Amino acid sequence: MYPKKSQAVRTPQTCGTRKYDAFTFKDIVSNGLLIAVLFLLNKLGTPGSAVCYAVLFIMAIRSSAGAIKALSLSALIIVANAYLIDINLIHTYLRFPLIAVGGFRIFYDASHRRQRFSLGPHVVALLGFGIVSLMLAFINQYFFMISFLKLGVFIYGAIAILLASDSRSYVSASKLTAWFCALVLFFIVGNALAYVLGVGYTFRGKLYEVGENLTLGYAGMTNHPQTLGSLATISFVYAFCVFLLTPYRLRWIMGLAAPLLLVLCYLSASRTGFFAALISVFTIVGIAILTRMGSKRVRMNISMAQIIAIAVFGLLSLITFETITNGIITQKLSDFALKVIRGDSRGGFSFARIFESRERLIEISWYNFMQKPFTGIGFGTMWDAQWAAQANIFTAPTEKGFLPTALLEEVGIPGAMCFVVFLVTYFWHYWKIRNIAALSMMVCLLLLNFGEMMFFAFGGIGLYCWAFIGAGISVGNPSLTKERG
Repeated sequence: MYPKKSQAVRTPQTCGTRKYDAFTFKDIVSNGLLIAVLFLLNKLGTPGSAVCYAVLFIMAIRSSAGAIKALSLSALIIVANAYLIDINLIHTYLRFPLIAVGGFRIFYDASHRRQRFSLGPHVVALLGFGIVSLMLAFINQYFFMISFLKLGVFIYGAIAILLASDSRSYVSASKLTAWFCALVLFFIVGNALAYVLGVGYTFRGKLYEVGENLTLGYAGMTNHPQTLGSLATISFVYAFCVFLLTPYRLRWIMGLAAPLLLVLCYLSASRTGFFAALISVFTIVGIAILTRMGSKRVRMNISMAQIIAIAVFGLLSLITFETITNGIITQKLSDFALKVIRGDSRGGFSFARIFESRERLIEISWYNFMQKPFTGIGFGTMWDAQWAAQANIFTAPTEKGFLPTALLEEVGIPGAMCFVVFLVTYFWHYWKIRNIAALSMMVCLLLLNFGEMMFFAFGGIGLYCWAFIGAGISVGNPSLTKERG
């Protein structure tokens, strides 16, 4: 956020304060090596995983930033490809205690800050959503303990991440950015490694031959193509924000990483992820343009003239390439929309085929909602005999593809209304302070949940996305650009 020109405040980049910048090549490399070592320790089985989590616990208890770092890596490990590392009981039993320890450190630091400790309206609204949803689950008494634990972990973890990210000094924010940029680079390298090793095409634990005729996408270093799509998308939006909005001299690294993440999203055949990434980019640029109309504006590292020039050049290049290749781009986009990226030729293009993979899940959620519109069936639960037989307090994953209907199904109209209040207050809070990264990252996460409902899933992919939400809030915090002025 920048005042009028007459009141301009120097940024850390312009006032020669590089010594305060922890976003250096050395920091990125050291963080990347630590991430790689901790991740690959899990290849050694239970002993290696125990050592990995011991280090993560130490990171989480040392500082608030360390807690977010530990949670992000833990989430990536949990959803990793089983052909690359060993997923064992250590992950099952220690992932939630790690959230508890990390949250404790964050709340402790928040309560001991010099300034008065207070909760923003979006945090209060999120807490209200949790209380209402818990009351509804208690009324239902359908797997209440599972609802209680899932709600508790989500509300506790999400509020901790929001608190830890909102009040970062320039130095600590740059350190956090160095970690997440290293994590993004490791994610890219890990997916390339999975391809080289021939273990990148997996589905529900089964390894497929690369040449096999499938409509499935590339899973890479994750356990599912949809997982790769979601992680690549949220990482892409974060990398784009770092490149476009931060004053760091090495931000160009994320400028190079962003296109690679978009390629991974395409290879995963995640239509929701791919289009969420594109919409998020338009959101970032659109909000930046809107802020230029008022007295407070956000400075981008690319001027409007450059954006227009790039857009025009890109459009002309696409038209030229499309003409020369007889419509290959149109065909590829059509195949991608229909998940025909690996040789499947079933039928032609139709919107029904685009949404057919989620249609059944949406119908089930809507039917269950109509049975209990005011109380829902219970947060994080399913009316499914197989799910009920296997669910326990340590693991009870649900598969629901569309956030709006899934939310109505689980918490009914009252809970859904509270969730909307949280979203409104979140967007309003970060709009007021012109935190573009916070706004665009949440837009991305919401759009991802239109194809894979994992907003509340702090047992894996949801935690990874929320960790990046926190990193994005820190990156876009306007106060960072004025702290050393």
